[in-house]
Amino acid sequence: MSEHQSLLPLLQMISGPTPGASYRLSPGSRVIGRDADLDIQINDIKVSRCHAVIDVADGRAILTDQESTNGTWVNDSRIDRPTELRDGDRIRLGGAELCFYDPASALTDPVGTRIPRSMAALPSAPVRPTTGMRSPLHAALGEPTQAMRPRRRPSLALMAGLIGVFLVGWLAWLVVVLA
Repeated sequence: MSEHQSLLPLLQMISGPTPGASYRLSPGSRVIGRDADLDIQINDIKVSRCHAVIDVADGRAILTDQESTNGTWVNDSRIDRPTELRDGDRIRLGGAELCFYDPASALTDPVGTRIPRSMAALPSAPVRPTTGMRSPLHAALGEPTQAMRPRRRPSLALMAGLIGVFLVGWLAWLVVVLA
């Protein structure tokens, strides 16, 4: 883990009330639960008011269940003591599933973000154009963001099939009427 903003650990909601919401975890404790006054609020009836705590310090993230009713799960195992999180761990709280990303320790970039580099550090590095899409790095610390989905267009094969069905139906109707 790193003090650089783009290298801070990230919690991203995979499923639940706000899929795609993400939260940067700066050093310190973050309380997760259903209560509106908490650091990370998950509005799900199966999540306890004060469900779990994530402590980020000394390059580690420790998740602790706060004696929640439905328990806290990491990678399909219920935890009963403080558990260190690793890059890619899946956390389940009630009906919500979150994924923990630690860009500072990841071998690849799982959240699709690009870490800004100083031109002084890499003078020969080519500058890639940005895509114009917002990434979780552009959101303010702790502010939920919605994941953008690409617009899907119907395939050419689907369109050709629909036109074929229409033509066959029209020709069948024409044969019945003229016969």
